[in-house]
Order: sequence, then C-alpha cells, then structure tokens
Amino acid sequence: MFMWLAARQRPDFRTINRFRSERMKDVLETVFTAVLQFLKEENFIKLEHYFLDGTKIEANANRYTFVWGKAVVKQKMKLQEKVKTLFAAIEEAEKQEDQ
Repeated sequence: MFMWLAARQRPDFRTINRFRSERMKDVLETVFTAVLQFLKEENFIKLEHYFLDGTKIEANANRYTFVWGKAVVKQKMKLQEKVKTLFAAIEEAEKQEDQ
C-alpha cells in the first residue's frame, strides 16, 4: 500500500537521514530516551553494559527493587546525557560523511 501511495518511489539513504536529522531530531531523542527508560523499568534491559559499533559503554544500574526518588532522577538525567552524547556522535559522523 505504501509503495502505491509513493508511486513506487524509493527514498535513498540521504533522504531518510536528512528527514531524521532535520525534522525528527528532537522527537527521536525523546522517544529513544523514553523507550530505554521503559525497557529498564520493566527489566528487559539492565544498562550495565551496552554496545554500539563495538564500543563498550558502562552504566550504573541499580540491582535492588527499592530506589530513592533522588536516585531515579539522577539516573534519568545520566541516561538523557548519554542519549544526547550518542546523538551528537551520530550527527558528527553524518557531517564527516557528507564532506
């Protein structure tokens, strides 16, 4: 159905990347952070270690069920900072690729 709506046009990777980086930048970062937070809260992931392009990044995840409110806020802020760093690295790689 989508192919018919698009008249069989296929966007190349630059078009998709430009759409993601220009129009969806703030939304993607927010959604990505929210999904990570949800997955952690539901114990689907631990965030002790996660891998991206072979780079190992460590996080301090709490093993206990009882958590102080300040710790939750602090952890959420750290997660948001990591996401911002990740998106900044992606954006820098895009600029280098364009050159």
